[in-house]
Amino acid sequence: MPNLLPDWLPWIQPAGRLIWSSILLVVGVSFVVALMKPPVLKRPFPNVVGYSLYLVVPVLGWVVAVLLPDTLAIAGWEVDAIIVDLVLVFFAAHTHLLIASRTPRPEGYKATWAECYLGAVGAFALLALAYGVVPHEWMTFANGYLRWGDTSQFLWRSGQDMLFFPWHWPFNLDYPALRDIAVSGLYGVLLGLNIALFAQWQKRNQVVEAPAADSTPTKRSRFGRPLRRAAAGEV
Repeated sequence: MPNLLPDWLPWIQPAGRLIWSSILLVVGVSFVVALMKPPVLKRPFPNVVGYSLYLVVPVLGWVVAVLLPDTLAIAGWEVDAIIVDLVLVFFAAHTHLLIASRTPRPEGYKATWAECYLGAVGAFALLALAYGVVPHEWMTFANGYLRWGDTSQFLWRSGQDMLFFPWHWPFNLDYPALRDIAVSGLYGVLLGLNIALFAQWQKRNQVVEAPAADSTPTKRSRFGRPLRRAAAGEV
C-alpha cells in the first residue's frame, strides 16, 4: 500500500500517524458541531443515491487506479495515494452534506436505541483519539524522529541566554521537558474543547424564544402618524 502522505518535507511521512489521527479528530469534531446545528440545506438527491455513493465512489477510484500505470507519479506523490486521499476527502465532505441536509426531527422526538448506541460509539472513538491516540503519536514522533527523548540535549542551560531573550533563567530546559510541556498543553486544549462540546450538545435542542412585542400603544398625531417624542406641554 502506498504512503498516503507526500514527501514534500522530510518530517511529513515520519509523522504520518500523528497527522492522520489529528485529521480524524478534527473531522470527527466537525461532525459533532454539524449535528448540533439544525439542517441548513435541502438534500439535492434521494436518500438512496446519497447512501449508495459510499460504495460507488470507492469502486470508481479502484477502477481508475487499476487503469493508470503503476509508475505514474505527480510531484513525487504516487497516483494511487492521491486517489485514496481523494476518496477519503469525498467521504468527509459527503457526510457533512448528508448531516447538513438531514430531515429535521419533530418536536419531542426521542432518539432510538440504535441512535444512542452509535452516538456512544462515536463519542468513545473521539475521546480515545483526543486523550489516547493523538498524544501517544506525538510522544512517539517526538522521541523517534525529533529525538526529544534524550535528556542530554538542552534548549538552554541555567545561566545561558533563553533563546533570543536577553535575560538568563536559573534552570535548565531540556528537550524531554519541552516534549512534555507540549503534550500537557495539548491535553489542556482538548479538555477545554471537550467541556465546551458537552455543554453545547446539551443545549442543541433549546429553542430561543423571540422577545415579546411591546404592547404599549403608540401615540399618533392627528394625521395618524406615530409620534417619536412627546409634544411640548404633554405629560
